[in-house]
Parts: sequence; structure tokens; C-alpha cells
Amino acid sequence: MVPDLAPEETAERLCPWCGSAKVRFIQRGYAGLTDERDQFLLCDACNRTTYEIVAKTAREMRLGRYKTGDIYQDRGENARYKISRVLRSGSNEFLVYLKPVVERSESVT
Repeated sequence: MVPDLAPEETAERLCPWCGSAKVRFIQRGYAGLTDERDQFLLCDACNRTTYEIVAKTAREMRLGRYKTGDIYQDRGENARYKISRVLRSGSNEFLVYLKPVVERSESVT
């Protein structure tokens, strides 16, 4: 007997900066609902953008020297990300996978 297969559940996405579940997911893609070259979350609670994947050209890769384990800076949002993976996805496109670096202050009593 084969059990009924339920649709795959997706993990709830939370804003890494404020912890809110009030986020909108913008998936990267040139076909379908969006034509975004990057993939990111928009938080309705703190109004911040959190990038998951950013697309870079071969020239940007040479100039930025992006590599796994390095830090990627988003100066517009004043955010830092750790580069978890770099993937070549075409003749002139690289995908840089990011994980936010959240620095939380701890109170010592």
C-alpha cells in the first residue's frame, strides 16, 4: 500500500533582521510572474530587503572577486552576507548564493 503523497511543505521564511513572518518572497526568473535577476525577501515589518541569490556578470565577478566564504556587502541596505556558493549559470552569468550575517547584541547582566 502506497501512502498518499501530500504536496511538499515549504519552510516558513522569516526576516533575519527582525524575525517577522510578514515577508514577501520574490523569486528570481525571467519567465512567469517576475523578471527579476536576483532572488530576495521583502519584509513588511521592518521594510528591509534580504537577498538570497544575486546575479553577477563575468566582469563583475572579476572586479568583485566573489568566492565562497567571503563577505558580500550590500551598502544600500547596510547589510552583510556570507557567500555560501558561487554557481556559473551561463556564458556571462554567475549566481552568488548569500546567507545574511546578523549581528545581535547580547545583554550581559
